[in-house]
Amino acid sequence: MTDTATIAARWGKLAAGESLAAPTPAVPEAAFNPHANKYYKPLPDAADEFVRWAQSAHERVYTGFADLDREMRGIAPGELCLIIGYSHSGKTLALLEMLRANRDKHIIYFVPDEPRTLVLMKLACIVHGVDAQQLEASIAAGNATAIEMLRSTASEHFPTLAVFDESMSTNEMDKAVAEATAVWGQAPDLVVLDYLELLQGGGEDVPSKANTLKSWGRRHDLPLLVLHQTSRTAGSDGKKMSISSGAFGGEQQATHIIGVRRKRFDIQAQIVEIQEKVDRGTASERQLERLDQLRWEANVHQYTATLNLVKNKRPGGRLIDDIDFEISQGSGRLTRLADGELPAAYLANAQQANQF
Repeated sequence: MTDTATIAARWGKLAAGESLAAPTPAVPEAAFNPHANKYYKPLPDAADEFVRWAQSAHERVYTGFADLDREMRGIAPGELCLIIGYSHSGKTLALLEMLRANRDKHIIYFVPDEPRTLVLMKLACIVHGVDAQQLEASIAAGNATAIEMLRSTASEHFPTLAVFDESMSTNEMDKAVAEATAVWGQAPDLVVLDYLELLQGGGEDVPSKANTLKSWGRRHDLPLLVLHQTSRTAGSDGKKMSISSGAFGGEQQATHIIGVRRKRFDIQAQIVEIQEKVDRGTASERQLERLDQLRWEANVHQYTATLNLVKNKRPGGRLIDDIDFEISQGSGRLTRLADGELPAAYLANAQQANQF
């Protein structure tokens, strides 16, 4: 606001025949520096950003699943990768395999619905290929070898994995990242959240939480790997994951979406549907033949988890259809099956059955 003295001085200049130039409005310094703007950034900056991305493959995190990594080409800092699936679909098994493939990385794992003791036990079983019940029984009995196996999993195999089993908001996550960074002497390479709906604050619905989390990851310039529970209204358990399988959103914010499912649940649902027709006496001969096929498939896929790449925004990257993995009984390890290959556990059971 112009004061009285200034106005009087201007009138004096006019009275003396002097011209007055229009005052120059004050312009924030940021307007002269495009890099300091909140929203506007020159497009050539995008070229520099892509060059950085292309030349820094070491900054990206890979899943350890060769088929997925070939198309995704890593999860870069600031990107969000979702692992989606129904409850008990194998999401955590897939995640643990990814952690095993990244034992050399500094990783923060937020898992508010499971104590970190169970996380360590699962990792020990996967790393050492041991049965969970047997390992627990050996530790309970005071077996020194079993106890050392558990300790070495934490100290030797995952020395830079920080597991936080408290429910946190993004502000509390800031503090957790700061603490881990101070201990490690470097920022984390990856942040994992199991699962999206358990993020405290950031909105009541899933899209709001996804937006909040993605903004948080960009602010910290960190890759995010997030588990996300799918909606049962999208279909029965075991249905193939698609872009619409997410529970009320979250898929728009992701650079990549990996679907995980257990085919046996879908097969069992089909068996029930045909069996009801058999009981009513309305099943056709073709449906009876299909029923036999489904029963065989149910036995095969009792031991499998299936992954597919649902969304892939990487330029030139393709989507990937179903890939079956055998679940090692007891340890939970995932082993890729070649096309047409049958799980070893199924073959062993079939051979044993034929001996009687």
